[in-house]
Amino acid sequence: MKSQLLIIILLTTLLSCTASPKETPVPLLDFKTDMISKKLYKGQIKQGKRWNDNRGENIVILTATGVYWANVLDATRGSKLFAYHFIKMADNTFKEVGKISEVVDDCAFDVKCDFFSNSLSVTDLDNDGIAEVGFALVKGCRLELAPDEKKLVFYEGKDFYTITGTTTVAKGAQTLGGEKKVEKKFEKAPEAFLEFANKQWNKFGAARIAK
Repeated sequence: MKSQLLIIILLTTLLSCTASPKETPVPLLDFKTDMISKKLYKGQIKQGKRWNDNRGENIVILTATGVYWANVLDATRGSKLFAYHFIKMADNTFKEVGKISEVVDDCAFDVKCDFFSNSLSVTDLDNDGIAEVGFALVKGCRLELAPDEKKLVFYEGKDFYTITGTTTVAKGAQTLGGEKKVEKKFEKAPEAFLEFANKQWNKFGAARIAK
């Protein structure tokens, strides 16, 4: 009986380990910024990844314009972010198949508009041969230290999912921000999508300042 009980416990443990979704990285190819013509995107490339899946050779780039004067007379500034998804065609050119943009505009204070470093991810969590892409960004216009807008984008093909909220600023025992709203579309996606997106969300946007 004891030996049977041990076998049951062992099998239960093994099944519970394999049942949980895993982060499935996609083998990446070498990426260089000059692989994509500057005519195909705005701003400067901040991050980029290249890989193969069932759709062919893919490249995703995250670009930023940096801060610019939106209205010199009003002394307001702005900044824009872009995410571009390209697929290589038969003639070796790249075709844009997806584009996302974010903007901070008419800001008379400090402009914050950037991608979180190393937030660009490429996975195949549902193992269907089509990679998912994710990234996180921050936006803000403020006079003093305060939480900024925070957004995580996660998509597979034409299916887009987002988590929105604010960054967290901690000063001593006081914590500001930390709001979070998960888009309902995640309810219809594979469970692994939201699990991975939540992990990515928690990696970025928390800051602690001196008392």
